[in-house]
Amino acid sequence: MARRKVTKGELQRIQKAREIKKRKNTSGDEEEPDGEKDVCAVCDDGGSLTCCDGVCQRSFHLVDREEDGEEHDCFEKLGLTLEQAKMIIDMEQGFVCKNCQYKQHQCFACGLLGSSDDTSSQPEVFQCERNDCGHFYHPKCIAQLLYPNSEDATFFEVEIAAAREKFTCPMHECIVCKDVENENDKRMQFAVCRRCPTVYHRKCLPSDIIFKSRRGPNGLQRAWNKILTKRILIFCMKHKIVRELETPERNHIIFPKMPEGAPMEQDVREDEGAPMEKDVPEEIEQPSSTEQTRMPPPAASDQNQCSCSSPFISFAPSSLFTQPYPGSCGWLDEDD
Repeated sequence: MARRKVTKGELQRIQKAREIKKRKNTSGDEEEPDGEKDVCAVCDDGGSLTCCDGVCQRSFHLVDREEDGEEHDCFEKLGLTLEQAKMIIDMEQGFVCKNCQYKQHQCFACGLLGSSDDTSSQPEVFQCERNDCGHFYHPKCIAQLLYPNSEDATFFEVEIAAAREKFTCPMHECIVCKDVENENDKRMQFAVCRRCPTVYHRKCLPSDIIFKSRRGPNGLQRAWNKILTKRILIFCMKHKIVRELETPERNHIIFPKMPEGAPMEQDVREDEGAPMEKDVPEEIEQPSSTEQTRMPPPAASDQNQCSCSSPFISFAPSSLFTQPYPGSCGWLDEDD
């Protein structure tokens, strides 16, 4: 299988993403030596992670067992066998997830796959312009998020779809006070939902998003204070927690399944940050049967249909952020 070259713009985004990851991995070690810099995109846990070298900026578990004895099957969700996952780790070769290989990314508002190929005539999802953000959105979805109940949403949607306008997604401001993050002020550190673009400051976090489980119908833990460095990991009230997993269901990631004869996958040489080509054709690796069983993608006819307006089939927040979630906002205890 011949390898397709990445575009100049995509290569620049990949290089910027790598620079940001390097800074994250070398900063704060003396202040918080035990703090994690990232969590797995599949299971939302930390540990030994491998970063995707593509534009999504996500990390994944490629090993089946952590040092603490906890088992992970995240590599199966990626369509890898255990042997393939170990080979990537042992050879320290670059890893690119299938979303980035085939330029098919999920909208972070509605969850549906769409083409992110900005060299094509009709890209369907567009990436937030922030270099440290790997989230993609349909033009309609991001327009409704940024301009809820406004006539400006239609105009903004058209501008995004025509690539005449860029945007900063809601992941970079508090949903309550609309202010930005300040990592050096504990009250202004972000609490970030792992399933949708919902972000609070620590001081604005609703009281029903709790750090310790308690009795009651909404008494399951939804916030973790020490998994991420200088950030709180949360699952907002939109998402039902599965008690056995201590997270929502882990069916939130969809990888494209490319038929034979589909566009060739891309690769990036990690040492030079440059595209790599092969002259000898190879067969496209098909996802494992386990992945096909556990994570069926939308039908081809549905992949381009944005469903963000329906809260029942979307993992976006209720009513697309028009109001904060119920619950009184107040200061968290200093020991949280």
